[in-house]
Amino acid sequence: MRPYPFHEGKNVTWELVVWRGDFERVVVAALGREEIVQVRGDFDRGDDEWMYNVYAVPDAVLSTVADLVPGAHLDRGLEHFIEARQDLPGGEPWFPARGELPPGDVPPP
Repeated sequence: MRPYPFHEGKNVTWELVVWRGDFERVVVAALGREEIVQVRGDFDRGDDEWMYNVYAVPDAVLSTVADLVPGAHLDRGLEHFIEARQDLPGGEPWFPARGELPPGDVPPP
């Protein structure tokens, strides 16, 4: 059986996003697997071990997340989120059909 290319948080980038007034979405930083490992225990993520969904950054965790981004100043008055997106070779999005192989050379998890 072929491993799923996003198994164990592989081929994923997590974006730290701030939402400003008027529904303006600003990406503050891209976080890698190593950074997510450091903070994922601070989020209520149920059975979503690798935070593949969108998670609001609680005020209690904001300074810990800010430490992952050198030079970042995160404003407690704004809403911050961690959002996952796929990061496959070639940058192509992949919406698999049943039995379809991922694009490019995806290293096994």
